[in-house]
Amino acid sequence: MSLSTKKRIKRPEEFHYVFECGRRYSSRFVNVIVSRNEFGYSRLGLAVGKRVGNAVTRNLVKRRLRNIFSLMDTISGWDVVIVAKYGCSDASFTKLTLVIRKLLLRAGVSMHSPRSYGNGTL
Repeated sequence: MSLSTKKRIKRPEEFHYVFECGRRYSSRFVNVIVSRNEFGYSRLGLAVGKRVGNAVTRNLVKRRLRNIFSLMDTISGWDVVIVAKYGCSDASFTKLTLVIRKLLLRAGVSMHSPRSYGNGTL
């Protein structure tokens, strides 16, 4: 399942606004920064640096993160930027899903408990 173009943060000004005005939540694999927006839907921005791996690895991580976000039930009106950390590519899809769900629940962006998916281990 893909994420539509209008639900992505692409412009540098939008990233800068979220980085400056957003609230930050951190885990071992990713940092999540959230900020309110004026749209009726939530948008996702990804920051995957060269520390994560080569181009193939970075693209794999981006595909995984977009897929996780598109499958989630998020509350409308939020800009979410996920910054991948070193070691993110080594985490399984299930582990990344649980970590991101937990962070977004803590941020007030997600509607479901992270333990209601998968085996519940972090």
